[in-house]
Amino acid sequence: MRAALDEEVLHRARALAAHGPDALLADLHERVRWERPVLSLVKPSEWSFKAVDQRLLLIPLIFSRGALTHSTDHPEVIAVSYQARGSVLLADRPTGHAVPASPGTDRLAVLVGRGRAQVLRALARPATTAGLAATLGLAPSTVSEHLATLLTAGVVHRRRVGRRVLYGLEPAGLALVTLIGADPATASA
Repeated sequence: MRAALDEEVLHRARALAAHGPDALLADLHERVRWERPVLSLVKPSEWSFKAVDQRLLLIPLIFSRGALTHSTDHPEVIAVSYQARGSVLLADRPTGHAVPASPGTDRLAVLVGRGRAQVLRALARPATTAGLAATLGLAPSTVSEHLATLLTAGVVHRRRVGRRVLYGLEPAGLALVTLIGADPATASA
């Protein structure tokens, strides 16, 4: 759970640093809408308020089940909580079960192998070796071997965050996943 939250914060920090606040707020959650200068939380109740000259504090949650909350307790800070992207993996997929790939139709798996294709796809959000192993249902040593090969090929990078090492996609890895690794059913559309 901590890894999922750390990876969410790292993803948001990268989006902010590379592309600014619009990129940070653009894909927070499916029920959060950013249309400059308005941030909307889509909820069943109608309520609105203006936040002018306030800092925005984003709080990713693991157990939220998609609930969005906001707070105006502090006069200088507006806090918005949302479901972290990694929480979906924790809730939907039991630990130790790999995502099935369809051999023969999975072009990325044909190119780099099924295990490496799984690792590349899972790195759409930065992850640790242990996190990838748990998510994909692979042995940590297997994930480590795949990561070493992908690092050598220049399609992933590693970055130390405290005592942990996070892996993420390089532009070449993102291109592989996007262009070759697209679902064959949707790639031709």
